[in-house]
Amino acid sequence: MYRHLSPSGEGLINSLPLSQADSISPNNIRLVATDMDGTLTSNGKFTNQLLQALENLAAAEIKVLIVTGRSAGWVSGLSSLMPVVGAIAENGGLFYLSGCDRAIALTPIPDLDSHRQQLAAAFRELQIKFPQIQESADNRFRLTDWTFDVASLTPSELQTLAHLCQEMGWGFTYSNVQCHIKPQTQDKATGLLQVLQQYWTEYSLEQVVTVGDSPNDESLFDRRYFPISVGVANVLKYATQLQHQPAYVTTAAEGEGFCELSNYILQGIN
Repeated sequence: MYRHLSPSGEGLINSLPLSQADSISPNNIRLVATDMDGTLTSNGKFTNQLLQALENLAAAEIKVLIVTGRSAGWVSGLSSLMPVVGAIAENGGLFYLSGCDRAIALTPIPDLDSHRQQLAAAFRELQIKFPQIQESADNRFRLTDWTFDVASLTPSELQTLAHLCQEMGWGFTYSNVQCHIKPQTQDKATGLLQVLQQYWTEYSLEQVVTVGDSPNDESLFDRRYFPISVGVANVLKYATQLQHQPAYVTTAAEGEGFCELSNYILQGIN
């Protein structure tokens, strides 16, 4: 079991090493639902090793579904360019099935223009108290949420931002890339459960592995819904920020950690 102390000496992460994950094998795992940035990427890039790992999983008929905070505009192309069955964008807001250009709304928004205006107004309110925050360049490609750069915000400042959003009736989360102002009920777990119930009803949740690396993946670590969750090793730095922690943690970080998981799932296959 990992016993990882935060730099302040507070908080432990209690996760088993991946090597002890007896429930992860090609005999019982049918789908891997994974975050992208910091989980599939290495230093912000997809590596040849990562793409080969995705191809190996596909060859073994184990589906991979990306669950990311990236924008709708960005993810619409991603779902058709990679060997995956689809991608969930904006932390559970939209779904793109591989081979289909049309976005499937997971969060109902009756008036999109009004919704965007309200998100922009919420961001301006946050800027009053945090004038240093800067809107992310990808907001023009977003539909359901609003993002700004996480930059050098401290854990205390991030907690304050979350409280401010809650007071305004919004949800808030962040990754190693961005902060997100979003509908309160929108998160990766909710979106993933909707997609599984609509498209892959034949799989039980015991046949799904969820994978992530940061606080906006926390709902994927909630064992009430996903009993088999894996954090790549860089998740350890968020020990004090995670109420729900992954069941298992890889030895390697980022994309190399995902490749470690892929190899572990496929061990024994000739």
